[in-house]
Amino acid sequence: MRTIRELAGKSLAAVDPIVILSFLILISAIVSNLTSYKVIQIFGTEASLGTFTMPIILMLLNPIAEVYGKNRSNQILFATCLAEIVFAVSFTALSQSQRDCGLLPLAERDHCAALNQSYVLISEHIVRGSISFALGCLIGSQFNTRFLLYLKRLWSSRFYFVRDVFSSVIGEVVYTAICFMIAFYGVFPFATIVKIFAFSLMFKFSSTVLLSWISQYIVQLLYRYQAWLEPAPSSKKIKFSSRYLQV
Repeated sequence: MRTIRELAGKSLAAVDPIVILSFLILISAIVSNLTSYKVIQIFGTEASLGTFTMPIILMLLNPIAEVYGKNRSNQILFATCLAEIVFAVSFTALSQSQRDCGLLPLAERDHCAALNQSYVLISEHIVRGSISFALGCLIGSQFNTRFLLYLKRLWSSRFYFVRDVFSSVIGEVVYTAICFMIAFYGVFPFATIVKIFAFSLMFKFSSTVLLSWISQYIVQLLYRYQAWLEPAPSSKKIKFSSRYLQV
């Protein structure tokens, strides 16, 4: 039994869930930034396409704070924001080296020109978007994490689903207000920003409730992962009737 536990522990240790969750958080942040300035019509109102990936970040970040604490959560958050800004700057630099569409066959020139134009449009705002994301996410997540852990102490670690929903709502409101104010001011008309903001909050509130079930499951997996990594209690020897028994 001990050998099976040791083998399972070594196998699980090779796949660190923190690395996987951090990677998914970074991908969600990059996708949200790349699509944040794409405005679409949904149910007669304007919505930012980046809105649909943002709730995933707190869904993945809250389990880390729940199991590993605020410091570990903040480390991953700072690293994500920094990596996201580096990606934005790199994307902007690469977008300057556009393909010469005149060298391509005539049938491919229109597609090439459209790609060049999309790169230019994204590069005009992606650095601003990454900075607004970093500031909004850092501040909003602090409210979210502190409230989550405060309720954890208050309720003796119970009711994670309720704690996750309430803390995520607070974090999303703060994040959305800061991020949209920095990212969209002067880019879209004020009325459009208000519509995007209203739809974003409605979507995030509803998706938070749905995603909280997944977040709760991730918490259970992280606790099980920690349990597998804990070393098995070492056997002790006691003297009994001139023999040594393993207990």
